[in-house]
Amino acid sequence: MDLEGMANILRALGHPTRLMIISELIKGQRCVGEMESILHTSQANTSQHLAILKTSGIVDCRHIGNTRCYFLKEPGRLEGILERLEGYITK
Repeated sequence: MDLEGMANILRALGHPTRLMIISELIKGQRCVGEMESILHTSQANTSQHLAILKTSGIVDCRHIGNTRCYFLKEPGRLEGILERLEGYITK
């Protein structure tokens, strides 16, 4: 079991903005400009969060002209992780 790898993934997911990014990317690929609008943050802040997710191996990107569009590498697994986490939240 790669506990260090798991810890890195959890650290990357451990911010509300990055969780929102993941929940949007589960729906499909998004470009940085789209994510800015959804998150109501600056391009720099959005890119910083996406870079953390990319470094951790959760997301990857495609270049379409000068635009970077991001997607989840394994959307099914991440959707499962989010569903499990929701089970721990008391309402």
